[in-house]
Amino acid sequence: MPEIPEIGVKAVQVPVIPAWRSMPPQSIPVKPPVTLQLGFPVIQVPGCVESRNTQPGNQKAYDNDPKGNFVVCDGTMPSFKPLDFSPALQPPAGVKPPKIDTPEKTAETKKQPSQQTPSQSGQIPDLSNVATELPCPPPDAIPIGAKNKAQTAVIIGYEVIDGKCEPQLELLPVAKIIGNYLPGAPVVMTTAAIAATATTSAIVAKPLGDILLKAVKPIVKKTIKKIKEKLGKKVVIESAFERRKGQRALRK
Repeated sequence: MPEIPEIGVKAVQVPVIPAWRSMPPQSIPVKPPVTLQLGFPVIQVPGCVESRNTQPGNQKAYDNDPKGNFVVCDGTMPSFKPLDFSPALQPPAGVKPPKIDTPEKTAETKKQPSQQTPSQSGQIPDLSNVATELPCPPPDAIPIGAKNKAQTAVIIGYEVIDGKCEPQLELLPVAKIIGNYLPGAPVVMTTAAIAATATTSAIVAKPLGDILLKAVKPIVKKTIKKIKEKLGKKVVIESAFERRKGQRALRK
């Protein structure tokens, strides 16, 4: 019998797959093309441009729907909209439009008599009925019952004296004349209260300031001495005369 060959089993192992083989490259790019991200086109035009959100290319829409128009400006240059002037559509200089007379107007004008002034008709106007005297009181006069400009009398009427319209005055009492030139009682009371408050505060402020200064001055001195001691500076010892002088100043 022929010999049976020995059959063996190879070592079992897991093959290592590289990362570039697990994610094969794609022929189509994942990111969208550049042409899809253009958005609203922006043109850098100096000045201002009139545009629309709807039907921007329709020229008639700008005139038919002016509320839908908007102006876009870059802000770098001033801009203005010139007048739309077409010389070919204007009438030539010196040519006036023809007058149109309707039959109704012509009939009315024929019925109305011609009105002429006395100078045109050659007649002399009658001036006998024209008033020559000026009115008294005149239109710009002070009304009756009001005070005169000096505020010293009341106008009770007007009379014509020597061809002039003179006012009739009634003098006011002296107390009333003085009251016209003085302020009212509320104003006087307010001013007096302000003056009294200012005077009282000025009188009381100085003694209070002296008392506070006497109370604060020793505290400040002690604080300065303690700070100097902590900093290592020598504190000058006051003499007996200087201490007595300081105590007398505090007692005043």
